[in-house]
Amino acid sequence: MERIIREFIAWNKENVSFYQELKEHDSLLYTRFQPVYEVLSHLTKALSDQSMAFSVDLEKIMMVGLEFLHDQFSSCKLYLDTYFSGDFHHFLDYEKIVNALLLLEDIRYELIERTQEGPLDSIDLLAEELETMLEKKAPVPDSFNLYIDDVLHQALGDKLQDFVGIIDIFVSIADTLDLDLVDTSEIVIGKEIKGE
Repeated sequence: MERIIREFIAWNKENVSFYQELKEHDSLLYTRFQPVYEVLSHLTKALSDQSMAFSVDLEKIMMVGLEFLHDQFSSCKLYLDTYFSGDFHHFLDYEKIVNALLLLEDIRYELIERTQEGPLDSIDLLAEELETMLEKKAPVPDSFNLYIDDVLHQALGDKLQDFVGIIDIFVSIADTLDLDLVDTSEIVIGKEIKGE
């Protein structure tokens, strides 16, 4: 368990600035990664200061979460460098496409785990189409999310309703740990009234 904690700490040092940049820009990708990142950060602190006892379940959560973050951050950075020459703001213009590609990675992983490789061809074709959009810097249509949902529904049918991704699992873990994933610190209701 100590090894996985050290691995997360090392990974975090290397990636925290990218994560914070996503947060500062209120990115869709930040929302995607937040449950996993916050659970791992919380568990790392709690296990390190021994306010939580080691367990096989916690070790599995840490391993799965770290693998997920490592793979998905690597994909993001690859897209950032390959298609946007490191231009973070231009990359964010296409975050819907990147997010959809990361979702396809999740679905692909789940299908392979369940040994249901039938729909993989459709998933791969959609991924190629999305990568072409990135390469050509094609405009992202307003109906993009509906299109992705439609293609996934055609490929997976009723299996799509049964899909529980890593993010969903980590949202549930965060809830169990009483972690508040909604940042209300910047919400302003009305204007502050100051006396002259």
